[in-house]
Amino acid sequence: MTRGMMDEKIFSRVLENLRYQLSSVKVVVLYHGGEPLLNKNFVSMLKEVKSLGIPFVKTVSNGMIFPDDILEGIVAHQLDAIEFSLDGASPEENNYIRRKSDYATVVSNIKHLIQYKRAQKAQLPKIFLSSAQFLVPDDYHHKNQQPVPPAYLVREFSGEYAGEIAGFKCTWAMRWPHMEVLDNIYDVYVDPYETKPSNYCDHVNNTITIRWNGDVVGCCFDLTSEYVLGNIVEHDLATIWNNQKYLHLRESIDKMDFIDMCEKCNVVKPNVFLVLKPDVISKLKEDSDKQLEAPEGLMNAKTRHALKVKSSL
Repeated sequence: MTRGMMDEKIFSRVLENLRYQLSSVKVVVLYHGGEPLLNKNFVSMLKEVKSLGIPFVKTVSNGMIFPDDILEGIVAHQLDAIEFSLDGASPEENNYIRRKSDYATVVSNIKHLIQYKRAQKAQLPKIFLSSAQFLVPDDYHHKNQQPVPPAYLVREFSGEYAGEIAGFKCTWAMRWPHMEVLDNIYDVYVDPYETKPSNYCDHVNNTITIRWNGDVVGCCFDLTSEYVLGNIVEHDLATIWNNQKYLHLRESIDKMDFIDMCEKCNVVKPNVFLVLKPDVISKLKEDSDKQLEAPEGLMNAKTRHALKVKSSL
């Protein structure tokens, strides 16, 4: 998979297309895989999109990199919402599942944003925490039983931070389309209450996803550009939206004759979730217990690390 940052040429083309479709655009998400705040032009992009008058603009971040210019920019230009990802049932699970993530760093950055908003008396951006859970309970019953916010996150943002999180977006960890499941880490849990496919997908009917290089893909789950429908440099969005390949994708879902990318997608096929293997959970619990038993000096060192991250923003 080729990675990259959306450059000014591609972004200008996106803006040009949005201006022609403003009456139809209700939400813009400045994110599609990767870490959006790594883009040095993120704040200027936000400013340009907000200037169009689009009702709701959001982004999603892993929270690891949050320099002052980004923090100040998203507040100044009134990003409507920012969603931070912290997964699993404990900080140890989060750091294990989300490679190169550090719970203390992410939390410090979120709290720094909260404090800056308070200082500026700013209402935006609203802060959401998304959390995928990798342990489906034995009494799981179809979609009526969603995971509750994990206790460690509720504790973290209580007290002086109570009420600062606009919402917790908790889900069972899904098996993403065309992802490789590491069978030494995860078990696959097939939803016993959902056995029939669906012939409707809101993604292909009401959203359009543009990758960093201008490729338009069918939905936000296509992180590897497996099914490219066109490129915004070559054709405008209206043309791509109505081209034969896009129409074929919608028709394939309607007839439930799914293309490969949709064949393993929880949106149209029965749910398949990922569950951490018992030995992995046991190992993480051992690590957590050892952390709690660590000498005071070590715990203080970790606290100093979190404070150092905060002061360097």
